[in-house]
Amino acid sequence: MISLRPIAVADARTYAEADAGTGVDWLTGADTRPAGLAAHFERCAVDWDTGGPARVFAVTAHADGSVVGALGVHAEQPYLAAGQAALAYGLAPEWRRPPSAIRAVVLACRFLAAADLADEAVLRVDPADAAAVVVARRAGFHFFRTSDEPEEGRLDWYYQAV
Repeated sequence: MISLRPIAVADARTYAEADAGTGVDWLTGADTRPAGLAAHFERCAVDWDTGGPARVFAVTAHADGSVVGALGVHAEQPYLAAGQAALAYGLAPEWRRPPSAIRAVVLACRFLAAADLADEAVLRVDPADAAAVVVARRAGFHFFRTSDEPEEGRLDWYYQAV
């Protein structure tokens, strides 16, 4: 079982050691070494403090609170319509099974609804990543469209009202 909490600068080293760093690179382009993650997590803390359009959560193991991944909620992205927020997550290898990722996505949707940050959540997934497709569908998302951009490659877009 997993939980979400706002990411903290102190999570950078633990996150890097959990081997989830490649997810942050995909999510945000952040440097995945501990110092780069710390700088990125500092910016994330500012977004939390100021109510900014991007919120990054630490995904934690419920049993001991250890950081096992990160999940980003990003509103006001240029590729989104008004009222939408993109969700993206990265989990440590031993946590990369659909039940953990589904729970993280569901919790993020609950946050979006409670915070009134968006009306609709968007997952953009690589259609070749069968596990990510399973997460989108089992979390209640519906396929909307496919995009194929040079910088991102082919992505299937899944939407869900929050």
